[in-house]
Amino acid sequence: MIKTYPLLLILLLVKFYAFGQCAGQDTTITICDYSNINNQNFNLLNALNGNPTSGGSWTDNNNLNVFTNSAHDEINIWQINQSGTYSYTYQVNSSSCSNNSATLTLIIGGYAGEDNYNANACEDDIGVNLFQFISSNPNPHLNGYWVDVSNTGALTNNTYNASVQGPGTYTFTYNVSSQNICATHTITVELTVHPLPTPKGSIEYEVCGLDEIANHSTIDLNTYIPAGSSNGYWSDDSGTNEINGNSDTIIDIQNIFNNFGYGEYSFSHTAIPNHPICEFQIFTVIIKIRRKLDFSNATLEIESLCENAIASFPIEAQIIGLPSLNNLPSNTFVITYDINGPINIYAESTQIVLNSPTNFKLPNTFTPTPGVYHIEITEIEILNDPDELICEIIYDLDTTFEIYPVFEDDIIIDIADICIGEDLLIDFDIANSTLNEDLIIDYNISGANTLSANDVTLNFSNGTSALQIPGNLLPNSGTNQLEITKITTVDGCVTNPTNLNFDFEVFENPNPSLTVAIENICLGDDAIAALGNLTGINQLEIEYSLTGTNSVNNETEIISVSNANAQLVILESLLTNAGATTIIVHELTNAETGCSNTTNINFTFEVYPLPNPPDAPPLQEFCEVDAATVSELIPNQSSIFWYASENSQNSLADDTPLSNGTYWVAQVDANGCYSNKNPVSVLINQIPTATLLPAGDEFCGADEPSLLDLSNNITQFNQYQIHWYDQNGNPLSEDTLLSETEVYYAYTYDSVTDCEAADGLAVSVSLTVCDEDYDFFIPDAFSPNKDGVNDVFRIPDIEYIYPDYTYEIYNRYGKLLYEGDINRPYWNGEAESELVLSDGVVPNGVYFYIVNFNKNNISPKQGRLYLNR
Repeated sequence: MIKTYPLLLILLLVKFYAFGQCAGQDTTITICDYSNINNQNFNLLNALNGNPTSGGSWTDNNNLNVFTNSAHDEINIWQINQSGTYSYTYQVNSSSCSNNSATLTLIIGGYAGEDNYNANACEDDIGVNLFQFISSNPNPHLNGYWVDVSNTGALTNNTYNASVQGPGTYTFTYNVSSQNICATHTITVELTVHPLPTPKGSIEYEVCGLDEIANHSTIDLNTYIPAGSSNGYWSDDSGTNEINGNSDTIIDIQNIFNNFGYGEYSFSHTAIPNHPICEFQIFTVIIKIRRKLDFSNATLEIESLCENAIASFPIEAQIIGLPSLNNLPSNTFVITYDINGPINIYAESTQIVLNSPTNFKLPNTFTPTPGVYHIEITEIEILNDPDELICEIIYDLDTTFEIYPVFEDDIIIDIADICIGEDLLIDFDIANSTLNEDLIIDYNISGANTLSANDVTLNFSNGTSALQIPGNLLPNSGTNQLEITKITTVDGCVTNPTNLNFDFEVFENPNPSLTVAIENICLGDDAIAALGNLTGINQLEIEYSLTGTNSVNNETEIISVSNANAQLVILESLLTNAGATTIIVHELTNAETGCSNTTNINFTFEVYPLPNPPDAPPLQEFCEVDAATVSELIPNQSSIFWYASENSQNSLADDTPLSNGTYWVAQVDANGCYSNKNPVSVLINQIPTATLLPAGDEFCGADEPSLLDLSNNITQFNQYQIHWYDQNGNPLSEDTLLSETEVYYAYTYDSVTDCEAADGLAVSVSLTVCDEDYDFFIPDAFSPNKDGVNDVFRIPDIEYIYPDYTYEIYNRYGKLLYEGDINRPYWNGEAESELVLSDGVVPNGVYFYIVNFNKNNISPKQGRLYLNR
């Protein structure tokens, strides 16, 4: 069902979904002609079908809040800023209504605004809002989208950046999508971007000094703006009256200076735009007329000074010849200077007042070392120049000065101790210095010798020099002190050192009247010379010669002296011949002081020849078991001595055990001289200890094994003989039958060396290793009459086969007479229970035995036994 309103000029499509009573019927209305003014204010109640009753209430289901009256039954559609579907619900509260609620649905078609082909913007506008060009009554819907038809790449949503593409005409469309039967609405904007007038900004032009000012009498301001600039005109911003009218472009800087002096003067060019959308542009030329100061006739001076004078006052520099100038912004200037010299480059700034002369002090942090320095003022700036009137200061200020070295802590003095009669040499060395000039040295000597108020001029070469004091000025021995009291340089710098004090010694020379004594020696021994009368010496260097059967020239040794006595060892390598030898002492030197004296003391001693070495068998053999000692070596008289090595000085004691190896033998003669040593080889024959084969101690006693059988079970049996001994060390023969109660000791024996092993093998045998089917005999009669034949009843060999066996003897009445086992194997015919006879001897007759084997569950065996005395 379609419902129309006479005030509407567009088609309204109405669709009904239900019938109501008081509230009317649900209705849908589509409005495509959004911008029609007749559609602006829309009556909701009139739009409902079904004759709704007035007086009800409306609910805005989308919370648009566009009601136009207090009754809330009319809305302003132009205030809905997006196309789409919206709904309102009408409610009538009446008990007589069968249906008191109805919904009105509005479908709003899209509205994009109006076409605009005359939009304008200036090229410096980076945020051109395109909505401003497409109507505002009503406003276009906001849920559309913009299209950059000209592909400028400068459009972001609805904002265009005109500075991207610059001047030109560009096309854009705005589109709001279709709603229901309402088509997509599209409008077009053609935007013309206009250029800015040029130029804009400012430029500074400096004219420095009177010469440049004189060369700038006629200046065309148009030369400072680029060609092709927009139309415009110049203005005088500083009131110089140099611009007369809009067409005037010429100024006279010399005239400005003559009338107004130094300063800044500005002139502005106003560029006129070609469209009112763009603003006027201002370009300013700033003329800076500045002053040049000329200090080129000034000089810089610093006096040189001694190194030790720096600490007492600062180093002061002086600038002479500065001009007298007026009308300066400030008479105070900041100077920056560099100092180059032995230390690293030093840079500093300070302030000076423009006077002549003017002084400034180098800071205390500048602590120069000796050398030549160059100071240069690298920059001069006026302290206060708010209008920047000073453009240049002309100067050339530099000079050199020197710090003269002084010498005290850096002088190294070396004094060598001397002997009486020697000159004293004092070496001077200035650390890290290449000094090549004279120094005047004042010195004193005190102590054992005295020299006062002496001065000497020393020529230093490459930092070193020497002072020599004649020995006749130092006649006394003892400790002396050298004191350097003053040092004066060729530059007149003086130091009075307090720490250049040095001790030195003047030593006595050794006493040449020493004593010498040497005992006679054997050839090959060192000779010991006992020296005496060596007073005042701890270490002696002695030079001597040997004559006679041994000859050596000018041999030198250093020896220790204690209590004026010493021992000189004359090495046996110098005494290679037997006979009389004389030592002659030539010179004695105190090794600690170097002081020496000559002498001609001599002493003769004898070098005895050595006896011949003794004859001895070169190979001597012993058995290990005998534990042979040195006393058993041959020969072994009281004059014979045995040694463990050829070079050993200690002979071996007689009870020293021998071992395999080489021994050395020597003999001593009546002079106590030992012969050279002869070698003797000692061989200790070691026989291996006997070892038993596996199960070698297991036998069957029924076989009556002997020691020979046990020998066959010794591992070494095929190489060596086996000697057997009992526990008391008694030898046993090979046919000795084995017994489990004995311990046997086996020793291997080598018949070639006649040596027996040092250690024996203890063997205890087992005689119970027998086969179970071994046959044995149980006697059936015996005669205990003590005739030595068959006097007891026993079961031969049963103890080897059944070691746990027992047996019982019964009489014919079943009376137990005797119980036997391996420890009680014999029954002698006497009863142990109730005696048959008064002495316990049973009568002749038949008796019965039961044998219990107690092995492998073998059943007992019983039988008859006849006893006949």
